Amino acid sequence: MSYKKFIAENPFPAETESATKGVNLGGTSGTYGACSIEDFLPRTSDLNLTHDDAEGFLDYVTRFTPANFWYKDRNVAVWLYEETYDNWQDRYGMDAVKVFYHSGHGNMFPDGIFAAPMGSIWDNRATAWSDNMAFANEKLRYLFWSTCLGLRISEGHNPIRTWSRANKGGLRMIFGYDTVSYDNKNYGKFFWNEWNKGRSFKDAFIEASWRISHRQSPVVCAMGANQAEAKARLANERFFYTPGVCSNYWAWEWRNAVRKAKRESANLLKEPRNKNALILAPDMLDDTLFSAIGNKAGLTKRTASTIKIDDMGTRIIGTKDLRVSVNRAGHVSLDMAKANYRNTELIGENKALKLAEGFISELGLAKGIKLEQATTYHTMQGGGNAKTEELYDPKVIETIIQFRQEHDNLKSVNSGHGLISVAVDNDGKITRVFSSLKPIVDEREQASAPRKGKSAPAKEFTRSRDELFQQQIDRIIGGKDYSTVNFDERTKTLLTRETADITPTVKIIDEKIGYDFSSNIVKPVHQRDVEIAVGPYAKRYKLRVDL
Repeated sequence: MSYKKFIAENPFPAETESATKGVNLGGTSGTYGACSIEDFLPRTSDLNLTHDDAEGFLDYVTRFTPANFWYKDRNVAVWLYEETYDNWQDRYGMDAVKVFYHSGHGNMFPDGIFAAPMGSIWDNRATAWSDNMAFANEKLRYLFWSTCLGLRISEGHNPIRTWSRANKGGLRMIFGYDTVSYDNKNYGKFFWNEWNKGRSFKDAFIEASWRISHRQSPVVCAMGANQAEAKARLANERFFYTPGVCSNYWAWEWRNAVRKAKRESANLLKEPRNKNALILAPDMLDDTLFSAIGNKAGLTKRTASTIKIDDMGTRIIGTKDLRVSVNRAGHVSLDMAKANYRNTELIGENKALKLAEGFISELGLAKGIKLEQATTYHTMQGGGNAKTEELYDPKVIETIIQFRQEHDNLKSVNSGHGLISVAVDNDGKITRVFSSLKPIVDEREQASAPRKGKSAPAKEFTRSRDELFQQQIDRIIGGKDYSTVNFDERTKTLLTRETADITPTVKIIDEKIGYDFSSNIVKPVHQRDVEIAVGPYAKRYKLRVDL
């Protein structure tokens, strides 16, 4: 076995490395810029982790090239997003940089217009509207909306409808969400984690979002002179480029749940008899087994035994075409091949399932671990002609088979822990594998909380658990006063009766009981994904209460 240091790649290959740590600002190259808002004006609920999100994105890229700007909270205003000042002094604004990252609230209204609330009032306005934007006629080439509903593809929406008129020049790619997204610090950081596995921008964005939650729909869109060019850019682009591109055709990709396994749907809220804690093995793979998996996956023995280690402790083996990595948490990623997006004849789910099961068995990825088939997902592609706004029918290009780790009829509840997923394209080719499985080495009884009285009724425990969830919700909502809300005139005209309500509303969008595999001490939990909205803006949160 030989070891080497993994050299981090610069996503702008033409730039020179500045070798800094932490976010490096004060640049003048027009390469990167970001805005993030946590402290909103009275009309909008505050967020908690958008600065961390933007920092995670900038932290990686600015080790090579300083960002022009990173505006936060009250410094984020409409002028940054509109034609007159979006390249102010050739240094500030969304069109003053090639890559712009915005983290905050967002919403798309029924007419297809996207709105992003700002952190301050400028020109008597506090909302940036997509139909007031005019970008990419100066520098912008890659636009990231780390917000809710910034890149919709359902309910009559599509990226061309929302963004083609704002694209005045050579935009190459847009990243966003068809759904409400989560208030989570890891979007930007995870994007570069996934990109450093050798993935394209599209795959890195979707997989990073998937690590945070499966209850959201990340979307990536690319442009080209024709359909073939747009699809090729979507599939392959993994470095930032300065030249603009013709945007006659747009292609986009997203991920959809197909169905939940019957057993998974039936037992989501079943109270377990066994509430013991589980102890996991600290590592699923030592270097010998890691190398052996790489060899079985198709690497030569010499390549599989040459391990590169990055500054986060991730071990990497492989080539440009086949890469295997395992991070410090023991999560294994195999990038086997790119999906053949030209083959749109859907592979049968049973065939994909057999291929996935065979591959897992062949590589020994689940040795000694009990698995239960979980939700099946599809990778979807759509697109259209930006000139005529004619859309082509969405097609499935991958089927993703997922299994969850199970113990005593209780499964993992996590999006990134205690599961294994295998992506199979329509050729029957395995393209990607992700595994966060770990063997259970011990089981221990947990001390029970004292009851009120000798035999408290079951309802008391349900009520108590609900109270614990409510405490978490109250902390998220905080003490902000919404009684003085005064939406600007344009926002008022688009509000429905529901979105005009300024009282915070909470909706449970997913709920399950199972094991939390996010550490090596695994406990049974009750998990709820909730959506909290104030007026037209919402965010999702993942809440857990120990059983």
